[in-house]
Amino acid sequence: MKIECTIDGKALSLSVNSNKPLSLILMEDVGNRTIISHCRGKACGNCIVLINDEAELSCIIPAFRLRDANIRTFESYQKTRQYRDIERAYLATGNTPCPNCYASKTLIIESILQELTNNTRIKTLGRNNLPLRNEEQHEEKLDKKAIIQELSLNTCQCMDMSEMMQIVEIALTYRRRKRVRRN
Repeated sequence: MKIECTIDGKALSLSVNSNKPLSLILMEDVGNRTIISHCRGKACGNCIVLINDEAELSCIIPAFRLRDANIRTFESYQKTRQYRDIERAYLATGNTPCPNCYASKTLIIESILQELTNNTRIKTLGRNNLPLRNEEQHEEKLDKKAIIQELSLNTCQCMDMSEMMQIVEIALTYRRRKRVRRN
């Protein structure tokens, strides 16, 4: 099957088996070196990519779901300004994920930040349909349960969830400051 999609900013036309998982497409057909595993089913979460700005496990995404998708791997993401917000949050907390899960956890955090800061999209996590923030109150309050559920896509235990939440909150502060300065 022929798939038209954008991977790391490059429009591609790929001829692949319709059930071939994205992780193998990235490793074999695109030559990506940042995808660590191909466990085929939520065993580790080290194969996270952003598909249309949502964190997804690439080992379970079949090729037919990639039609017209915008896919971003850590390899290209780390060259963006958004990456600096998360990198600064890691430094501010003194906590950094281990080398095995660094890329995946960083992309999950970016997905959460995109949901929290993008006013044009519904403020829910697509896969679980849980709100990321409580919009009933005037004061914006993050829905920590929903964020923790999203962060648990990666199963590495190198950091606890309270450390990850702290990183999300600090990175969100940096991201919002940038938006205020631009407006």
